[in-house]
Amino acid sequence: MIPPAASASTEPAFQKPIWSNLFGPPWLASLFILAVLASVRFFAILGPYPLQELFFLQTVAMWALPFLLLTASGRHEIGLTGRGVTLTSMVLGALAGSACGLVLFGLGMEIYGDSPNNWCISIRNYLRLEEMRGLVPPLGMFALYALPAILLNPIGEEILFRGVIQQAFARRFNPALATVVNSVLFGLMYLSLHGLWHDAAGFHVRLASAALSVFLMGCIGGVFTICRFLSGSLWSAVAAHAAFNLTILGASVYHYFR
Repeated sequence: MIPPAASASTEPAFQKPIWSNLFGPPWLASLFILAVLASVRFFAILGPYPLQELFFLQTVAMWALPFLLLTASGRHEIGLTGRGVTLTSMVLGALAGSACGLVLFGLGMEIYGDSPNNWCISIRNYLRLEEMRGLVPPLGMFALYALPAILLNPIGEEILFRGVIQQAFARRFNPALATVVNSVLFGLMYLSLHGLWHDAAGFHVRLASAALSVFLMGCIGGVFTICRFLSGSLWSAVAAHAAFNLTILGASVYHYFR
């Protein structure tokens, strides 16, 4: 019988050796990378001025992450390759994402209405929909934001959360714990859009609605994880995330400009 240490050494490398030497095992490296990317995002959104260039750069960094951090085996392991991609898995993922978007939008409107505690209001303000009123027709506004909603965050965030973080923690611990970790961190990342805000007096927290928003976004992250595991491909999670974004965007544009 092969000793455990010897069998473990034959497992294909997940992370490139240079990063293992710098940051340690993949699960620690993934947390360090998340901390850096989250810091950039929070500064870009909550800083003194909106810095969309920084937001775009952190998205590009997430896209590049599997090629900079992971080996070819690691990229295959997170589901980035074509394995498991079918039309059925993509459609089912998109339907799941749309359902999540409708639930999140509906709950926000039902619980908080048009108050600042509604995460839908925070999304509206972030997209500057009020400023665009009268300048661009609703359909044109939807088209303006639709391409970034499909391509930018869905791909980058699914690579980071359902790809790198999920698999790094699953390797060290187990898939169930990894799912909880990636989902909670995903929910916390969205505090940059709702829950925290600043004015001349400093930073503030909408504690109750922020906690509910983090919980709901964490649950949605869990749905994206299920899509990834049922198909074996990260791309079904990307389809779910893209459909989720489009649904929230479409509902927001329709509600505020009808």
